[in-house]
Amino acid sequence: MQRLLDAWFDLGRGPRPHVSYTRTHDGWRLALYRYTPKRRTHHTPVLLCHGMASNRWDMDGPGRVSLARYLVRSGYDVWVVELRGAGRSTRPTWWNGKRYDWRFEDYVQHDGPAALRKVLRETGARQVHWVGHSMGGMIAYALLMSPVHHKIASVVTLGSPTMSNVGHPLLDFGVPYRNLLRFAPARLPIGTLARFGAAFAPLLARGLHGSIHELGWHEGNADVRLLRTLMLTAVDDIPASLLREFARWYETKAMSDRYAMFDFTEHLERITAPILIIAGDKDGLTPPRDLEHVYERIASRDKALRIIGKQYGDARDYSHADLILGLHAPDDVYPVILEWLEAHRNAKTRPQRATVTSLRR
Repeated sequence: MQRLLDAWFDLGRGPRPHVSYTRTHDGWRLALYRYTPKRRTHHTPVLLCHGMASNRWDMDGPGRVSLARYLVRSGYDVWVVELRGAGRSTRPTWWNGKRYDWRFEDYVQHDGPAALRKVLRETGARQVHWVGHSMGGMIAYALLMSPVHHKIASVVTLGSPTMSNVGHPLLDFGVPYRNLLRFAPARLPIGTLARFGAAFAPLLARGLHGSIHELGWHEGNADVRLLRTLMLTAVDDIPASLLREFARWYETKAMSDRYAMFDFTEHLERITAPILIIAGDKDGLTPPRDLEHVYERIASRDKALRIIGKQYGDARDYSHADLILGLHAPDDVYPVILEWLEAHRNAKTRPQRATVTSLRR
């Protein structure tokens, strides 16, 4: 089914990506989609990583709304990874022995390093640029504290929190009941429900207001066609174990491991790689104040915080999902990412200190 959906929505979008696979040390097969430029002008490949409950289509959406295709047109060798359980990567079934029981650490200890190893081996490069949306950026924070940090030339995160200053009334209401997730099925059918609900996309589009749009798309950044397409392609089921972990982080304001022995938030000073942190000014899921905390804590000499919104000189306001999948993201957000990558072709040899305002247009 996933292959059929990919083939259908790839029609008419130009060259299709080459799909290859790599295997993690704990036995999961991950899918990677490679876009090779007609004329390669950059030696360092770019690895794009999606957020929670999503897949490749988070970074390679329909029509113009594709960061992957935007970057390949600029001469970059672009790879999009699908984490375990997403897209064409291994999904738990009754015959393969896999279960919907993984946590954030599995992405950091297994999926991230496996994807890096695959890209570096295939391209012959020494490092990659990592671009992550939401949880994809959180994985980057953790990888930059790990033994593979030297494999990453620079990082761009979009709406990626560390949970220290995250807060929203809707989440405040639900998180106290997180223990009820213990009685939920191991697999939360978020993707299944999204595909069945695609027929009601017009109702969802009309409902993008108030607290709801602060968690997804700000007004004017999505239409019915975009929402319907993303509901059919870009949403995947997730394990209840992962949602329980994020709920625990939200309540404790700390990104700790499963044993609460190591807190990623407490070790942000270990991050020294060049990093660009992008925030939507109206993001209710990852408010700018949380990303300002990340910016201040990391030890990188070369770092930048870019808040995108009208009060910062931009034409539009942005929430969470629309930072990467909004109708106007190719005009307002993608150029900021490209500007960063262009300035960091040789990140190791050209250290520079960026400021909060350095990337304003």
